[in-house]
Amino acid sequence: MIVYELIMSKTEIKPITIQVVDLQTAETVLSASATHTPPAGGSAVTLTPSVSTPNVNFLLGPLAVAGKHTVKVQAVGSAGSKPEVLYDITVRDV
Repeated sequence: MIVYELIMSKTEIKPITIQVVDLQTAETVLSASATHTPPAGGSAVTLTPSVSTPNVNFLLGPLAVAGKHTVKVQAVGSAGSKPEVLYDITVRDV
């Protein structure tokens, strides 16, 4: 699993593009899912990514609560692979 770190403000909206590199030769991305987990006490939220092989795209934000957030993205490849990417996000008040 690949892990990225981001720092954002509570009002920021970031377009995220992930190039899925863990695919077999000639394999395409069929679908993807993304789950946002906010800091303790919040409920996980499913995001709706779009797919344009080999990329998975989604918008992140605004995130109303400061603190540590995570977004886990899983792609599904045409040969059955399921590569994952994790974003560790620090959200600041400013």
